[in-house]
Amino acid sequence: MILSRWPKYTAEWFRHRKVFPWEVPSCPYSVLAASVQRDDSSGDERLSCAPFNEPIRKRQQSLSSDSVVQALRCLRRKPAVAFAYFKDINSLGFHHDFSTYSEIIQILSHSFQGKMLVALFCEILSSTGNGGPEILTLIDHLSKTCATSHVLSYAVNCLIKAYTTSHDAQETVEMFCHLCRLGFVPTLWACNFLLKFVSQSGDSDMVVRAYDRMKCFQLTLDTQSLNIVTRSFFEANKADEAFQVWVRMIEMGVKPDVHGYSSFIIGLCECGKYDLAYNMVSRYAVLHEIIQERVAVESIAYNMVIDGLCKEMKLEEAEKVLEIKTRHGSTPDLYGYSYLIRTYCKTGNLGKAWHHIEAMVSHGIEINCYIVGYLLQCLKKLGMVSEVIVYFQKFRDLGLHLDGVLYNITMDAYCKLGNMNEAVKLLNEMMAGGLVPDKIHYTCLINGYCLKGETENAWQVFEQMLKANIKPDVVTYNILASGYSRNGAVIKVYDLLEHMVDQGLEPNSLTYGVAIACFCREGNLSEAEVLFNILEEKGIDNIEVLYSSMVCGYLYSGWTDHAYTLFLRVAKQGNMVDNLSCSKLINSLCIDKKVEEASTVCSMMLEKNAVPDVISYSKLISAYCQKRDMHNAHLWFLDMVDRGLSDVIVYTVLMNGYCKVGRLQEACDLFVQMINLGIKPDVVAYTVLLDGHIKEALHQGWQGIAKEWRSFRLRTKHKTLLSSMKDMEIEPDVTCYTVLIDGHCKTEYLDEARGLFDEMLAKGLTPDVYAYTALINGYCSQGEIAKAEDLLQEMTDNGMKPDVLTFSVLHQRTLRHRKAHSYL
Repeated sequence: MILSRWPKYTAEWFRHRKVFPWEVPSCPYSVLAASVQRDDSSGDERLSCAPFNEPIRKRQQSLSSDSVVQALRCLRRKPAVAFAYFKDINSLGFHHDFSTYSEIIQILSHSFQGKMLVALFCEILSSTGNGGPEILTLIDHLSKTCATSHVLSYAVNCLIKAYTTSHDAQETVEMFCHLCRLGFVPTLWACNFLLKFVSQSGDSDMVVRAYDRMKCFQLTLDTQSLNIVTRSFFEANKADEAFQVWVRMIEMGVKPDVHGYSSFIIGLCECGKYDLAYNMVSRYAVLHEIIQERVAVESIAYNMVIDGLCKEMKLEEAEKVLEIKTRHGSTPDLYGYSYLIRTYCKTGNLGKAWHHIEAMVSHGIEINCYIVGYLLQCLKKLGMVSEVIVYFQKFRDLGLHLDGVLYNITMDAYCKLGNMNEAVKLLNEMMAGGLVPDKIHYTCLINGYCLKGETENAWQVFEQMLKANIKPDVVTYNILASGYSRNGAVIKVYDLLEHMVDQGLEPNSLTYGVAIACFCREGNLSEAEVLFNILEEKGIDNIEVLYSSMVCGYLYSGWTDHAYTLFLRVAKQGNMVDNLSCSKLINSLCIDKKVEEASTVCSMMLEKNAVPDVISYSKLISAYCQKRDMHNAHLWFLDMVDRGLSDVIVYTVLMNGYCKVGRLQEACDLFVQMINLGIKPDVVAYTVLLDGHIKEALHQGWQGIAKEWRSFRLRTKHKTLLSSMKDMEIEPDVTCYTVLIDGHCKTEYLDEARGLFDEMLAKGLTPDVYAYTALINGYCSQGEIAKAEDLLQEMTDNGMKPDVLTFSVLHQRTLRHRKAHSYL
C-alpha cells in the first residue's frame, strides 16, 4: 500500500540501489523525502502526506549533509531525479549547506541541465538573507570541490543568466567582476551574454565599462563582442566612440567577419559618419584583395555608404564604392545606381546620370519610374522642356510603368511650352490608364492656363477639380488668384478669396500678397496699405512675401520713395524683401537717377547674403557711368566679376562709360579681359569701341595732331576691329554701320562712307534716321548740298520721317555753304 504511493523517482533510486527501505535500516533515506516530481517536465504534482506516512517522516531527522551528498551522487546519472530529491528534502525542512549545493550544481552542470540550474540559482539568489547561502562563497566552495573546469564554467554561465533575471545591469556587472576577482575565467558566451544584457539597458556608458572590465581581466572577446559594444554606441549616436572601440579590438587581435564589417559600416551610416564608412569600405577592399577572401561586404552596407556620400555630394567617393562593390563580387542592384543617378540629376549633371543609367541597363537592371522621374526632373531643371516630352514618350513606348509623378512632370512641360491641348490629353490618358489625378495635376493645368492668360479655361479646370471631389489647397487658390491679378480681373480675385475662406482654408502670406497687388493695380494704394498694416501688426508667417508685395505695389504706383523707405525699414528689422522686388527697386531708383540709394539696396542685399542679379548690377553700373562716376562703377563691376556674374552686357556698359569720359585705353583693356575670360563680345561691344576710337581721334585732332595722321590711326583701329568681328563671325548691324559712316564722314572719307551705306542696303539692312543723318551731315560738311538734299528725299520716299536733328544739320550746313559762297 505504501509502495504504491511512492513517487516514480523514488522507485528509480531504489532500483538503482537494488534495496528497499525496510531492508536497509541504516539508510538515512526517507520515503516521504523521495516525494518528487512524477516526470521530468513538471514539478507540480507531488505525493500527498497521508497519516500512515508519519513513521517514515521521522526518518528525515536522520538525514545529514554527507548522506544527502551520498544520495545525490547515487542519482548522478538521473539529474532530474536528483534535482527533485534536492528540492523535496529542502521543503521538508532539511537545510542544505555548501557541500549539498555544490553536489547538485555539479550534477546539473555535468549533464548540461541549464533550465534546472538557472532555476536553482534564482532560488538561491531570492533566498539570500533568509537562510540561503551567499552566492559568491558558494561558487568559491564549488571551485574547490569541482573536478572538471567545463562543469564550473557551465555553472558560472547559468549563474550569470540567473542573475540577469532578478538584478539590473549595474549589479550584474559587479557580480561578474567579483567572479573574475575570485579567479574564475568566464567563457566567451558569458561575456557576450553580459554585454548583450547591459546593452539592452540603453546605457552605452555602462556597456563600455563592462567592456573595459573584461579587458582588464584579460578575457577573450570575439567579433560578436565587438558587434554588441559598437551597436550599443551606434544606438546612442556615439559613432566616434564606436570607432575607437573598433580600432582597439582590432589591435587586440579580434578579427571581424563579413557580417561584422557590414554591421559596423551600417552603424556608421546610421549616425551620418559617411567618411568613416567610406574609409572602412576602402580598408576592407584592400584587405579583401590581400587575403583573397571570396565573400564581400553585404550589399546593404555598400548601398548605405553610397547613399550617404551622395547626400554629402561626395560623388567621386560614391562611385568608387560602387566600383569596389562590383569588383568584390557583390551583384550591382538598383539602389546603388539610383542614388548616384538621383544626385547627378539633382545637380544637373545629365551626362553622368546617363552614364550610370547605361551601366545599370548593361547589368540587366530594369529602369523604373523613379529613375525616369529623376531624369525628367533634370531635363526640366536644365530648361530642356521639349526633351522632357521626348523622353516621356520614349519610355512610354517601351512599355515602362508610368506613375502620376511622371505624368505631372510632362504635363508641366507642355504647359511651359503653352501647348495646353497636349497637357489636357495627357491628363485624360492618365485617367484612361487607371491612374487617378490629384490636386497637383489639376493645379499644374490651372497654372498653365494662367501663364497663357486664359483664366476662363483655368477656372473650368478648377470647377472640374471640385466636381471630382478633389479639394484645392492654398497653392491652387494662390495660382489662380495670381492669374486673375496679372490679367487685371480684380473682382475675380476677391471672389476667389472669399470662396477659399468658405472652404475653410486660411489664406497665407502669398494669398495676401496677391490681394495687395490687386489693390495696387486697381489704383487703390491706400487700401493696400491698410491691409498691409493690419497684417504686419497681427503677424503672419513668411511676412517677407507681404513686404515684397508692398514694395512692388509702391513701385507699380510710381511711389519709388515709399518703396525705398519700406525696404530700409524692413532691412533694419532683420528681414529682406525678395530678389525680384529688390531688382525692381534698383531699376526704379536708377531711372530716377538716385544712384546712391540704388547702391544702398545692393549693399544691404549682400549683407543679407542675397546676391543681386546681373540686370541689377548692370543697371547700377550704367547709372554710375551716366553720372561719369567711373570709380564706383568700376568697384561694383569688380564685385560682380568676383561673384562670377559678369557677362558681355556689363562689360559693354562699363566700356561705354570709359569711352564717354575719354578713357579709351581702359575700355580697350576691358575688351581684352572679356575675351580672355571666354566671354564672346557682341556687335554692341564692337560698336562701342569703334565709336570710342572716333571720338578719341577727333579729340586729339582738336589738340593739334595732323589731320592725315589722325585719319590714318582711326582707319587702322577700325580695320583691326572689323577684322576681329569677321573672325568672331559677327556681322555689323545698322547702329554699327551708322558709327562707321559717321567716322568716315568726320574724317572726310566721304566716298567710303557712301560705300558703307550702300553695303548696308545690299545686306538687306534698312538704314534708320541716324544713318541717313550721319551721311547727310558728311555731304553738307563737304559742301555737297545737292547730294544731301537728294539723300533727304530718298529718306522721305522710303517712308522715313526725318527728325529735328536731320533738318537742323541740313539747315545749318546749307546756310554755312551759302554764306561761304557769298564772300567769293
